[in-house]
Amino acid sequence: MRTRNSFINIIVSFLSYGIIMVSSFVTRRIFASVLGLEIVGIESGFLNVVSMLAIVELGLGVGIVYKLYRPIAGKNWEQVAVILCFLRKCYYVIAAVIMLLGAVSSYFVAMPIKEDFSKIWLMQIFMLYVIDVVASYLYSHKRAMFIADQKNYVNNTIHIVIQVMLFASQIAILKIFGSFEVYLIAKIVFRVAENTIISYRFDKKYSYINLKTKKLMPEIEKKDLFKNMKALLCHKVSGFGATTVSSLIIMYFISLRENGIYGNYMLVVMGLNTITNEVFNGILASFGNLLNTESREKVYKNFNILYFINFLMYSFIVSAFLCLSAPFVTIWTGEGSALGLATTASIAAYLYIYGIRQSITMAKVVAGIYDPDKYMAILGAVVTFIVSLILAKPLGIIGVMIGNVIGIMSISYWVQAYLVYDGVFKKNVKPYHTKFVLYTVLTSLYAAFSYLACEFFKNNTSVLQNLSGFVSKIGVPVSASFRVSEILFYLILCMIIPNALNIILFCRTWEFKEITKVMKSLMRKFAR
Repeated sequence: MRTRNSFINIIVSFLSYGIIMVSSFVTRRIFASVLGLEIVGIESGFLNVVSMLAIVELGLGVGIVYKLYRPIAGKNWEQVAVILCFLRKCYYVIAAVIMLLGAVSSYFVAMPIKEDFSKIWLMQIFMLYVIDVVASYLYSHKRAMFIADQKNYVNNTIHIVIQVMLFASQIAILKIFGSFEVYLIAKIVFRVAENTIISYRFDKKYSYINLKTKKLMPEIEKKDLFKNMKALLCHKVSGFGATTVSSLIIMYFISLRENGIYGNYMLVVMGLNTITNEVFNGILASFGNLLNTESREKVYKNFNILYFINFLMYSFIVSAFLCLSAPFVTIWTGEGSALGLATTASIAAYLYIYGIRQSITMAKVVAGIYDPDKYMAILGAVVTFIVSLILAKPLGIIGVMIGNVIGIMSISYWVQAYLVYDGVFKKNVKPYHTKFVLYTVLTSLYAAFSYLACEFFKNNTSVLQNLSGFVSKIGVPVSASFRVSEILFYLILCMIIPNALNIILFCRTWEFKEITKVMKSLMRKFAR
């Protein structure tokens, strides 16, 4: 049953995220074309400010879900009810605090914006984002139960249906009314509807859980929970680098338009990172079981295989991002919305530095290492902020991305690796750093080769022109046929160059042989 639920969760999660990602790209394209890049910049900036306000949640959901595992396994429904009631009260307090902070912050968020928008209007728009976040906490305690009971596919299924309906409604609103305010109100309405449906499903599924219980959570349980929340808070703060602080620096110190373009690129970056995150989330439980049942040598061997898989994925992803982002963003949000090569390369560098650490982050999470590096995480966030702020004016978005890379590489990279190797593997961390240097150099070379190959075919051959003619014949508008041809052809080149070079260079290594052996075994099982 555990395997079945895990498999369903992964499949539904992939499908839901894929559909939502495609839908959000379409909606954002229409949003930008109807309201303009400056409004896109406002949206990106306000979303990031609100996510900073939501830090008061302190990782409460993560800690509570962890607390639910044991009573659910023991069918202790009274204890489950006590925990859920405690979570409900906490979320009510959090919602009130965020609403208050949002009302106070609305003035300070609107005032520094240089562009000619009414400050009252900006404050109203910001408060709609705050209300949306507050509405997300409605019945969150019931959502947590589905997660802890390995039935998160219930949450995801409801979410995907509501999101598709929301995107369709928002597109209609943009086309008919062209109203930013109505666009946001629709988001709040559908958020409330989603949580109401989840509440109804909870009441039907878990009717035996009495949420009217008067019993309180023991003090020792509260202390343990708040200790974990303190550590998670520090890690949450450190995670605001590229997605939140960077957006605010660009919005206030560069321009709303640049922030809108940056937001489009980061939507792609977050989409790619989420897809690979799903891979490692699927491995998480298995690696945790391995950690608790097998020798350290076997755990270490499996980690190195995962680290190699991590490299294989991102050597391709970074190469593809460098080559494909400009034509993709142009066809998605229109001419003039693509960044230059140097700026794209700086974002690709951040994408790589974040992504190549997913294997070590997974090992750290499985081992439950949160507390030892909590202050180091804060220090990393401070470094990111200071460097980004200093470099924003002279270098623009490039300077902000350099700040993010330095913030990660100066603190988190070293501390994470040391804690896992010393605390989990009981080994010297030097091999990890050696592989990181090798993987980074190779990824940089692959990306450069891929980009040069794409430029060669674009400027020196008629391949793209011929492909463009074929694409236009199968129904793609002539105005978009060349960009579509670029995307398709560049994708093929990026699939061939990094992966072919990896096969040539690593085919004799034990990691590659282990992966090949597993793949052959899976293929034989499917062939039966």
